[in-house]
Amino acid sequence: MNLRLREISNEDLPLIRQWLQADHIRSVWGDPNANLVLLSEPPAHGAWRAIIEAQGREVGVVLWQHPSRDELDAAGLSDIPTSVIDIDIMIGEPTALGSGFGSSAIRQVAEAALSDPRVPFVMACARLDNLASQRAFAKAGFRTVREFDDVPNGRYVLMIRDRPEAAEPTKALDHRFEGDLL
Repeated sequence: MNLRLREISNEDLPLIRQWLQADHIRSVWGDPNANLVLLSEPPAHGAWRAIIEAQGREVGVVLWQHPSRDELDAAGLSDIPTSVIDIDIMIGEPTALGSGFGSSAIRQVAEAALSDPRVPFVMACARLDNLASQRAFAKAGFRTVREFDDVPNGRYVLMIRDRPEAAEPTKALDHRFEGDLL
């Protein structure tokens, strides 16, 4: 599969606006205008964004960042260190859905993030009803650890991909929350 990630430019914003307004994106990402403003601004320190190009065409966006302590605590994820990388993805092109482009982009970002020894694991949070996102992350090597309530956004699943050489850092998360495991 020919897949590449490239930095988002201002020329991409009309296409991103179109994707954000699509029903399959709006239902998960929410307000298209607020999200377009966020994606139009330069990323914060420790955050990255890229257009996903698959087989020569733009199909979506992948974002990754070190979440802040406030963000993690607000979501009830106070046991997660801020040194992790949190990944979000949007496949905007309807014809690209279910093609494996999302899981390939996620895998590429996860492997790059895990090449940094300071990153203990990578994570993703998917709405409980967003089965397509959960499947894409699972195909990219993530496993579901638990459900959590991200007030006021609703129920989510926390998914984690461990370092290939040692899965120990997140075993404590599994054990501590085994009553909440799916």
